[in-house]
Amino acid sequence: MPHPLIGSKDTLGDIYYKNYTEEARGDAPHHPPWGLKQKDMFLEFAPCRDWFLNSFPPGEVNRQRARTHDGLYHAYIVGEANTRAANHQIVREWPTVVKERGDWEKYCERLLRQVKDFEKLKSAFAEGKAKFKSEKKSEEWGREGLRSKLRAAEELLSKKRAEWKEVCKKDNQCTFAARSKITDLEAQIATLKKEVEDVEADKEHVEV
Repeated sequence: MPHPLIGSKDTLGDIYYKNYTEEARGDAPHHPPWGLKQKDMFLEFAPCRDWFLNSFPPGEVNRQRARTHDGLYHAYIVGEANTRAANHQIVREWPTVVKERGDWEKYCERLLRQVKDFEKLKSAFAEGKAKFKSEKKSEEWGREGLRSKLRAAEELLSKKRAEWKEVCKKDNQCTFAARSKITDLEAQIATLKKEVEDVEADKEHVEV
């Protein structure tokens, strides 16, 4: 297709589209050369025309330019009919769409409440779990404390038993020694008594 000539009255948009070639700019991003301002609204002819003239990428503009008049007319009729039919169906389904939208919003609200309730339950469960672990640990510490006291009491009892046995052993030794001493003394006393008796007997015999 021959390159369109640039005229003296061409706008930036005209130059943008006329300078396009697929080889030079085919992969470049499309930057519409709009003269639209941020305050513009589609209530007047000029901004609407500017939007229509510069919305489509140059490749599509060239594709449409290559059509015959009959081809453009056919595409316009088919496209417009499909657009109107789609608009008609949108209008017919709009109440259902609105209802579904309302149902969807209610569902989202209900889902958010369920998520919040779940988070509360999750937090309560975590607190309960932590409390249970703490109480369990305290209970284990309590049982361990009782076990420690029992072991200490058993060790003390064992120690006292050993000391008592040692005392008894010493007492037995002392008792045995005392008993031996008493036995010796009794033997000595018996011997002395015998000697006294013998002396008295000899004395009586001499006197007679």
